Amino acid sequence: MATEAHTAEAAAMGGMPPMLAYTIRSPIQSGAGFPFIRIGQGPSAQVVTPNQPVDNSYWIVILDANKPATKVQEWVWPGQNNYALPGDLPQYMNNPGYLFAVVTQVLANSAVPQGAAYGYLATHGAGRELQKLEQISAYTQTGYGLFSRVSYILTGQCGPTITAYERSSFTDAALLLMSLMPLPNGQPPYSICDSYTFVTH
Repeated sequence: MATEAHTAEAAAMGGMPPMLAYTIRSPIQSGAGFPFIRIGQGPSAQVVTPNQPVDNSYWIVILDANKPATKVQEWVWPGQNNYALPGDLPQYMNNPGYLFAVVTQVLANSAVPQGAAYGYLATHGAGRELQKLEQISAYTQTGYGLFSRVSYILTGQCGPTITAYERSSFTDAALLLMSLMPLPNGQPPYSICDSYTFVTH
């Protein structure tokens, strides 16, 4: 199931609870829009964005797993503070009733996570995609690094069980395409799954 593509119609006809498309975008160029999370498909889709987006920042957002288009808390964290993360973040990350996303906005190469911030993200599912950005960063490639801007997305379930997914790019906006799956009875809470959800007519 992890690599299969599903349509909303096929899920309904096959007895599976209908899933919601879950799309996240991280811009890499100024003036090319803001970070967003799009939940659902078609005219009923809902879009979640930062309240006060700024370039060279991390948008850290906590979503309600029962109503995933509902923001519980968010931070627009300056890229210059890349050695730390918000002090009250753990109280949300430890709650299994929430989903989380870390989405960058036109992040400077010199602002990739370091120190405690890197360790915290790694503990919550960051892996090779973030490591790739670290290798091209100004910290590894002394001077200015290999690229001036990068984009990064990390999203997953909050709580003790770590299930997370990530994307990164040093040339384009990062785009993560997943789905949100309800319980077998079709009711929330939703969990993130590595599958596509779409309609064809």
